[in-house]
Amino acid sequence: RDIRNHMRNFAQPKLTILQLRILSRASYTNFTNKELAVWAGISKATMSRAIKTMTKKGWLTRKTCVKDKREAYIILTASGKAQYKSIEASVREIVSDKIKSINREKQAELLRGLNILKEVFNK
Repeated sequence: RDIRNHMRNFAQPKLTILQLRILSRASYTNFTNKELAVWAGISKATMSRAIKTMTKKGWLTRKTCVKDKREAYIILTASGKAQYKSIEASVREIVSDKIKSINREKQAELLRGLNILKEVFNK
C-alpha cells in the first residue's frame, strides 16, 4: 500500500494510474491496444484514449502490425522509458529503505519467502 501510494503521489499530476500501468507493461513487452485493454480489464475505447494521450506526451509510439494492418503495436519511446525509470527508481529506494529497517534475520526470512514465491510462479 505504501508503494502504491508513493507511486501515485510521485506520478501525479504527470500521469494517471492507468498510464503508469501502461508504462510498466510497455517497459518489458510490446502489445496491441486490444491486448492491453484485455490485460487492464477496460474497453478498447478507453485504452485507445489513454494511448492517444500518452502518444501526444511522447511516451508511446505506434507501429503497424505486418500481419494485420488494422492493428498497431504500442511501443515505449525513449521519453516513456525515462519517465518509467524515474518512477521505478523512486519506488526501489522506498522498498530498499523499508527492507533496511528490519534486522538481518528478518531480511533473510524475507528473501527465503520471495524465493519460494518465485518458484511457485515460475512453474
